[in-house]
Amino acid sequence: MGGRNSRQGSDLLFHTVNIVPWIFPKTTFDREERFVVCPSGTGGFGRRTMSPEVIHMDRVKWTVDENIAILTMNSGENRLNIPFCNAMLQALGEIEQKTEVNALVVDAADPKIWCNGMDLDWLLPAIKEKDPAVHEFFKIQDQLYRRVTFYPMITVAAVTGHAFAGGAILACAFDFRFMRTDRGFICFPEVDLKIPFLPYMDALIRRTFPMHLVFQAELTAHRFTALELEECGAVRKACPTAESAVREAVAWAKTLNKGRDIVGTMKKITNSDIGRLMDATVHPDLGKLVD
Repeated sequence: MGGRNSRQGSDLLFHTVNIVPWIFPKTTFDREERFVVCPSGTGGFGRRTMSPEVIHMDRVKWTVDENIAILTMNSGENRLNIPFCNAMLQALGEIEQKTEVNALVVDAADPKIWCNGMDLDWLLPAIKEKDPAVHEFFKIQDQLYRRVTFYPMITVAAVTGHAFAGGAILACAFDFRFMRTDRGFICFPEVDLKIPFLPYMDALIRRTFPMHLVFQAELTAHRFTALELEECGAVRKACPTAESAVREAVAWAKTLNKGRDIVGTMKKITNSDIGRLMDATVHPDLGKLVD
């Protein structure tokens, strides 16, 4: 978020991830992508340090702080598209396979937005042009939601800005949420966009929100504040600022120390209905969105 504190970068361990190039209308994502693992103890929000060139290149980066990983979405508004979803999946795989952490906190670098949903600036023209990458996007977006929902450790979303549409659904895929009060809403504007929820997306919302607020969320596109969501239990804690939301999320996650195996097993059981809906997903024809 905003400015980051500076420190010498010689102790940073850089891991390079080769993201499969994807060709979009007018845009080529063909460069090598990177994310960063910082040494234990560098902490969470506001303490990542990289050169300006690396910050510009990274879509996501993560650090290890004691028994938790802190993943920062670092792609502007963090719009859901193929490169961003790929980068998230790559980082989640690295955290699971190359660390021994037992909890994950996800924040965002943008000072206003946590995740702004699908990249409609690309998607709508691509649908109109019948770009085959559209089908690949929906497939990988589904994979990201599934990965977060069933991730074999406790996951905490530090919602440090707006979470709209697909970004709000992504927040619901986490086990717990902390949210800043001074800026940012969680909002599902699909009713205005005329984009129907997939059944598993509706199930993720129902898992997070009490039923009377599900109708308000899905049918009115109400913009929920952190305090509203704390009151109903959808957010574990409303925090004054983005920095405090991440700090509180990190501090709380460190206290849990639950084993990966049992957490992963319990998630498979608890989320089994959602998993079956994910297995049965059929995407509707969205051609009418661009008619």
